[in-house]
Amino acid sequence: MKKFLKVFFLILILLIVGTLSGFAIFKAVYTPTHLRNQDNHLDEIVNLKDDQEITFPDNEGNILDLEKTEDELWVEAIRASDRVNVLLFGTDGERADTLIFLSYSKKSHDITMVTVPRDTKHEVEGMNALGQDKINAVYCFGNNMGGSDNQVKAIESILGVPIHYYIRVSYNGLKAVVDAIGGIEINVHRDMNYDDSWADPELHIHLNQGLQVLNGDKAMQYIRWRKNNDGSGDSDLARQQRQQEFILKVIKKSFGLDIVKVIGVTYDYVKTNMSKEDVLYYGSELIGFDFSTVNRHVLPGEADMKYYYQDVEATKLLMQQIYGFK
Repeated sequence: MKKFLKVFFLILILLIVGTLSGFAIFKAVYTPTHLRNQDNHLDEIVNLKDDQEITFPDNEGNILDLEKTEDELWVEAIRASDRVNVLLFGTDGERADTLIFLSYSKKSHDITMVTVPRDTKHEVEGMNALGQDKINAVYCFGNNMGGSDNQVKAIESILGVPIHYYIRVSYNGLKAVVDAIGGIEINVHRDMNYDDSWADPELHIHLNQGLQVLNGDKAMQYIRWRKNNDGSGDSDLARQQRQQEFILKVIKKSFGLDIVKVIGVTYDYVKTNMSKEDVLYYGSELIGFDFSTVNRHVLPGEADMKYYYQDVEATKLLMQQIYGFK
């Protein structure tokens, strides 16, 4: 975590002292880690099929028989792309409660956000206990089957594209960040009242409807709320949209004048596998980015009372659209 902290201080120092020429040289010559180390497990992620063949017309309209399947061309498109994919996820102590896929392209200068519902059906061989067949359970698996790296692999298997980096933050970390940046303005769309004395720690949510600036504690109540004790509430889709809005507001405000405070409070709460050079490279890309242009999606699928079921074909189409493949 020390490298994460030092890198953001480097960014700040570079901006303050105006060493833009040296920084420009760094940006010009540095190649991010994931582009230097091409993914060697893409075939497994994409799940190549051998029974598909496609044809394309040449410039004169003649049909060319390409000896590659559509999936093989899809793998080549992923390898040729400059997109960097990051899994941003929060933890409530054991499980991953919020799972957000972020994809950024320097060439097109766009960011796409895809929320993966925490109740998404996801079975792991050998993990058959109650509640272990959901995507958010992977993080808490024992016997070297859990943790951040395996949570990343689970999301890769669902989305069918590589995830190059992860950023993991606890609820206490988000709370501290919100307080450090002076709160987040949110239009709370309804009264929220929920108490769970059986939770560890106990969960108490009490928010009034209306536009207001939420401090760290109130902000955590806002993103964790699903329903009131009387059973009234929003759909999971509405909750995911609220979480996306909240995360974007936090990121946007964090890149403002309070970045020094944010750096300080993230020290104990944020974990990442990004190198210091990668953080410097991509962190600088986000300075001044218009976060209102972020493309926001939810993993295609539908839910019942227990699970969220992914639509595999719709997911593949969404990923291909993000990569400009279709």
